Amino acid sequence: MDTILEKDKLITSLRQQLRQTMRKCSALEQENALLNNELENLKKQPKKKVN
Repeated sequence: MDTILEKDKLITSLRQQLRQTMRKCSALEQENALLNNELENLKKQPKKKVN
């Protein structure tokens, strides 16, 4: 049977994992926004002729 201490340790570990995952998600969302912005800027540039 789990003790209160073991449950508290598990909860603490899960909270830490959640925080790490949320930070990673936020960083990926920021990177995605920057890449989308860069793509839109590239689409607006005049196309260069290839000789």
